[in-house]
Amino acid sequence: MRKMFRPQNLYGAKIMSSILIGVILLPCLGWAEEPVSQPDHPNILLVMCDQLNASVLSCYGGPVPTPNIDRLAREGVHFNQAVCPTPFCSPTRASIITGMYPHTHGVVANCAPPYTSRQEGIHVSDTATEKILHDAGYATHHYGKWHLFGDPLSYYPDMFCPDFAYRAEMDEVFAKVRATDRRQWMDWYSWALPVATAPCLQAAANSVSERWVNFGFKEYYQDFVFKIGRLRLPHEQVYDIRVGELTARRITALGKQNHPFMVTCSFNAPHDPDVVPSPYYESFDPDKIKLPANYNTREERFEKNWSRVMVADLGEASLREFLRVYYAMVKMVDDQVGRILAALDASGAMDNTIIVFTADHGDMAGGHGMFWKSTNAFYDEIARVPLLIRYPRQFQPQTCELAVDLTDLMPTLLELTGQPIPDQAQGQSLVPFLTGCRSPAEARRFSFSERVSRNPKWTRDVSPKAKGSFMVRGEGWKYIRYHQSDEYLYHLTEDPGETRNLIGEPKHAARRDEMFAALNAWLSRTGWPGTWKRNKASQ
Repeated sequence: MRKMFRPQNLYGAKIMSSILIGVILLPCLGWAEEPVSQPDHPNILLVMCDQLNASVLSCYGGPVPTPNIDRLAREGVHFNQAVCPTPFCSPTRASIITGMYPHTHGVVANCAPPYTSRQEGIHVSDTATEKILHDAGYATHHYGKWHLFGDPLSYYPDMFCPDFAYRAEMDEVFAKVRATDRRQWMDWYSWALPVATAPCLQAAANSVSERWVNFGFKEYYQDFVFKIGRLRLPHEQVYDIRVGELTARRITALGKQNHPFMVTCSFNAPHDPDVVPSPYYESFDPDKIKLPANYNTREERFEKNWSRVMVADLGEASLREFLRVYYAMVKMVDDQVGRILAALDASGAMDNTIIVFTADHGDMAGGHGMFWKSTNAFYDEIARVPLLIRYPRQFQPQTCELAVDLTDLMPTLLELTGQPIPDQAQGQSLVPFLTGCRSPAEARRFSFSERVSRNPKWTRDVSPKAKGSFMVRGEGWKYIRYHQSDEYLYHLTEDPGETRNLIGEPKHAARRDEMFAALNAWLSRTGWPGTWKRNKASQ
């Protein structure tokens, strides 16, 4: 463990703690007009979405008005270059709580509830941020999507997740829906969701359904595509609205206690099921939605990925309907964020709470003619994530261009709360760079993302035979190396849509070699056990 000051209990050694914080931290706050009293143990509110494309948020220049999320961007640190450790759910979520990359913590595929045979999840023995804080006396709570099923965890005493608690609440409702016309509801992992579907999708379903089954797309999953539309449930029964309600209620209760807390609010939206209730559904006119500038720019490599096949077969009208629902779900989430912030404001704990807003990965959202995340690409639409951190006691509102990824959250949060950072953490604490204690020039130059093949036994042991595809991103460039040895190089500053692969251009050879060397160094530092070679044709 790194040597850091840690009080023996949460309410002892306060004088010593205050002196150390004043001596060590306040000189870094050159922007503050007056010294600020720093509480010993700030609260943490982690708000996370699933499959949120950063570029749709208004604070990132996107088309969806998100005033509550924008408030966090305006009052906090607005990260422009954050990426996820891997562009899908469970591996990134494990990275957030452990501070390790997927090939180190071993969760490289999506976990499912314990009654299915899927990727091994998180155990009691795992060192996680919430576990460290709980052991230090924090009240820790998790509401919403978990997706890391393994052992029951005592530091989440009242976890509310979609697979158990919500489904139990909705059993009677879902039973009544199942008794109706099968064409009028979506079966989403045993949720029976009544949906009014747009005619364009109904027509598309009739034309491609059989071909998709023959192509390998299970008929069960076709519900998720063909029944995108307006959810016919009252707001109080909508999952993410329930998550917002429970989070706000818990914050209200915790605000009445003199006790530090960490509350995680994990929305499922805007991940499928792509359904949303009124009036959100009517908020966007699909005919007026502007498709991304790189919509018609595609790589042959990804033409058989489901994200591409769906758009190619269903057509532009269906894509616009998807985007209409996707944008509406983002708007619904923003309203829930507002509800939670209002509860935090009313509790009086706002300025003593570190608020983090992020997502586990993005969505293609029409980019390169695709939607969802069902592609093996590393395009920014799915690899880049929103990241906002509000904590005015230490961080001045600012836009940050550091190369960060979500492994940085664990060391950052632990440093802010005065807890020791475990040696396992592979991310960097962002605190010294955001407070001015260290120059941004001293920070990591590149961020990394990966896709790693799973262990055949679904365990967390990453085999020496594992195949990996990797992305290096930073300083306005992106380098990608797939396990087949195909390489890509994009100049993001000049080509943010990633439309021109520069890997073979001699004038960019030095940049390519530099990023390849950075990738090798990172793999060595983080203990990559798998196979690795470089395409000789690109050397």
